[in-house]
Amino acid sequence: MRIKKISMTAILALLLALMMVIGIISNLLMPANLKATCLVLAGVLIIWYIKPRFLKWNERLSEANTTRILTVIMLLIMVIQLLVIRFLPASVYHDPFRVLVQAEQLSHGNLSWNDSVYFWRFPNNVSLTILLSGWLKFTNLLHLDTYWGVHLLSFTLLDIFIFAILRSVRRLSHQHGVTLLAALFFLVSPFAYTYYLQVFYSDLPTLLCLAIVFNVLIGWSTFSHVKKIVTGVGLVLSVVVGEVVKPNLIVLLIAAVLVTVWLLLKDRQQLNLIKMPLILIILGFVLAVPTSVGLKSASHFHNNNEYAFPATHWIWMSYNPQGDGRYQSSDVQLLSSIQGKQAKQNYLKKALPQRLETLGPVGIGRRWIEKAGILLNVSLMPQAYTGGFVAAPKLYQKFEPQLSALGMVIMRVGFILLYAETLLRCLRLWRRRSQLTDDPRIMLTVLTALGYIAFHTLLWETESRYGQVMIPLLGILCAIPNLALDSDKRNQFRTKSESWLTFGALVLIVGTYATAPHALYNNRGHDVAEQQSQLSLQFDAKKTQIRPYDTLSQQVTLNHQARYFEVSLAPAAEFSGTLINERTQQHYELFRAYKALTLKRTLPTGQYRIQLRNDLQRSQSVLITKTQSYRLAPYPLEIDQHPHPYWSFVYKFARAR
Repeated sequence: MRIKKISMTAILALLLALMMVIGIISNLLMPANLKATCLVLAGVLIIWYIKPRFLKWNERLSEANTTRILTVIMLLIMVIQLLVIRFLPASVYHDPFRVLVQAEQLSHGNLSWNDSVYFWRFPNNVSLTILLSGWLKFTNLLHLDTYWGVHLLSFTLLDIFIFAILRSVRRLSHQHGVTLLAALFFLVSPFAYTYYLQVFYSDLPTLLCLAIVFNVLIGWSTFSHVKKIVTGVGLVLSVVVGEVVKPNLIVLLIAAVLVTVWLLLKDRQQLNLIKMPLILIILGFVLAVPTSVGLKSASHFHNNNEYAFPATHWIWMSYNPQGDGRYQSSDVQLLSSIQGKQAKQNYLKKALPQRLETLGPVGIGRRWIEKAGILLNVSLMPQAYTGGFVAAPKLYQKFEPQLSALGMVIMRVGFILLYAETLLRCLRLWRRRSQLTDDPRIMLTVLTALGYIAFHTLLWETESRYGQVMIPLLGILCAIPNLALDSDKRNQFRTKSESWLTFGALVLIVGTYATAPHALYNNRGHDVAEQQSQLSLQFDAKKTQIRPYDTLSQQVTLNHQARYFEVSLAPAAEFSGTLINERTQQHYELFRAYKALTLKRTLPTGQYRIQLRNDLQRSQSVLITKTQSYRLAPYPLEIDQHPHPYWSFVYKFARAR
């Protein structure tokens, strides 16, 4: 019996389809809130039902009218973004804040890297920091402070990315309706207004890099000679920047090499379609190595193996039997206590096999599924690396819990639909497995997506934000026209049976929502005002010494009632603390908790002052965040009535705890 030849692209597509199933289930069920799940299901069903009518209506739009609508949508997005930057400043913490503080320091000519051990432990963020410092030097010349400088960068990169995605979808799909659906998602979802706008980190440049790379790959054969030269240079630069900013872009290089080798052996004619872009991609990765070395040398950064973690640390951490594959601070603390990189490596040589043995084959398989579910889940993306707003207007705070819950639902609906469309495309590739020619562009797209999933599922620790790299890959895959359903089927109105099934499902969903025991949202974890940006003592950040009997104070405005307050302290610090209502002059004594002074009581709206005093006859360290020109809070920190505009306590006012 003759065995049919099966396309490698089809096999890879089948694996990607399986991952999309996990992504759909994860976004339906996580977080575990029945009311939210009902809303997500209802949203998916409604959009699925009206999509044919929407696409049919948009067929009547001219190119010019479609362009006008897209322009209006982009302008609306940009206006909302500027309002968010102005009125909803977010408190940024962890890695992005450490990168920002160091970049700001470099931009002012201070080339010291010794303020903490963070960059010795995570040298992957050094190049990102240096590039950001170059941008801040430029914005300093424009007399912009750090806050507006870094947000101008996020604003620019984010909107270029959105524009690139919409352009790709429009150019590839040849359908106005599909492009408008994508544009509407960016307009109404938190994607364009939260993490990528409020926090500058390596994820956004990576997204943009991949969008540029695959745009060039898809359109290369149609470019003129001059355009090939220009886009080729842009392709190389994108890969260089993407790799030095986020080294796991190496997944693209591996995918490019595998595709090249496969087509050299199986189909050289197909390889010729993108031979030059593949060469340029590989060249970009080659140039990234001396670029990274040069950036570090110019900025006087030197590795310190005493604090460096071996690569196996992240693999070991991801298989912690008590964890779920994400970052584990207990593992970091344990390995930090072992002196020297070689000693850490020796420990991990024994510890990693022990964890794998403890989990066993079933546990390892379960962990892979668990990690894939986290990677592809998007519900918590809007809150990534932000603890909440420094301050927000009264009107917004009134509806903040509801808006946050709605934003999570919209994100989940949007990505479920993206995963579902990708699933259908992958299954279509599989159905054509015996007739399909391995298109190198599709093959590279699918393989790169699988590479990222495999990296964070089988090897590395995982986080939801890591999965966002799928957006340009899946978006382009879903826009390729020859993978779509036949147009007559795609734009066909739903049959009566489909209509009745949809109606019945919606009735069932509404009934379940109404009888679900849990609330859609609650006030816990919703902050009224906060400043959580800090360098963290975990990385031996330098402490601020306060002289005996010195008093520190900082004003805070509450635009919403709070029921919990805390101000962080350094370990073992002994400060007396008071919270003062400046309107009534009522004083509230603060009580010591773990590394903080706290207060649990109803605090009405108004002006308050946080006041700490060193009552000891010796100097003490206190947890204060200092920056060069980045205003962390609306009011300065005062030490014995001397204001420091770029210093701040680390504090939080919350609705409940």
